[in-house]
Amino acid sequence: MKKITLLIMFLATFNSLCSAQEITLIDFGLLGQISGGNWNNVTDSATLNTSTFLINSEGESTGEIIILTDPFDDEINGFGTTTPDAALPFGAKATRDSFFGESREFTNNTPSLEPTGGFTFTGLDVNELYSFKIFASRMNELGDNRETLYTITGDGGAQTALLDASNNETNVAAIFNVKPSDIGEITFQAEKGPNNDSTQDGIDYNFYYLGSIEMTKTETSLSSDSFSTSGLINIYPNPSAEMVNVSFSLKESARVKMDIYDVNGKFVKTILNEEKAAGSYIQKWNSTSMAAGLYILEISADNKKYRSKLILK
Repeated sequence: MKKITLLIMFLATFNSLCSAQEITLIDFGLLGQISGGNWNNVTDSATLNTSTFLINSEGESTGEIIILTDPFDDEINGFGTTTPDAALPFGAKATRDSFFGESREFTNNTPSLEPTGGFTFTGLDVNELYSFKIFASRMNELGDNRETLYTITGDGGAQTALLDASNNETNVAAIFNVKPSDIGEITFQAEKGPNNDSTQDGIDYNFYYLGSIEMTKTETSLSSDSFSTSGLINIYPNPSAEMVNVSFSLKESARVKMDIYDVNGKFVKTILNEEKAAGSYIQKWNSTSMAAGLYILEISADNKKYRSKLILK
């Protein structure tokens, strides 16, 4: 009876933690550069009202939809970085391409003038909060400023964030804790930022970009300085047959401990227990000696804990 009680308590705690944070990954870009696995790929940048039904990072349907309500250019930027920072939750296929627009029409009318571009997220849970990490990149020799202003609007009004896409490999824009409207919607808009001075052939076009989004749904507010904040920890591939990679970032030095538990809550092994300085890391773990099945990875640092499902094949 004691074992059964402990199992129920552990699973209840684990399920509560998992349900409290749901991650959805979205790649905006070329059809030939889609992100595999449990990614949502949006490849039509210009057809009004194009809809994509979203899955979460576990491959499960969320019931949420992203709808193109303000077209970007019908051409797509294919010159983003192919070497994104390993601590980011975005792989090379998600960072190397992006939707874009500009504030001035090209002389040959190609692409068409699109000073803003945007989406509506619908089917959202009105009782949850949604946080966004946004990435965009345009590698170029000019080194000009290609700052993008992102505006996300929910029940509490608009929130904004800025990101310079020029030669970007490390930075994201972040907007936290957006409550959907009473009909379960959040709107997203991209446009040139106030410091944008990007040019082509000596002409100011003020290019802006949208490459990928990590959207995190939570029951309670996320903090921008939390260890377990969405985007600071990334586990891949998941499911995994061999090597598991855990990328994480620390804003200050801390002892980092990573433990594996089986689905019954029984401790299996520790894969990391070290003092780490502030910075970004990738912990590699060879899981070939483990039996296939569902496990729980628990990461702790500075009195904060993060738990995630880990599926071994």
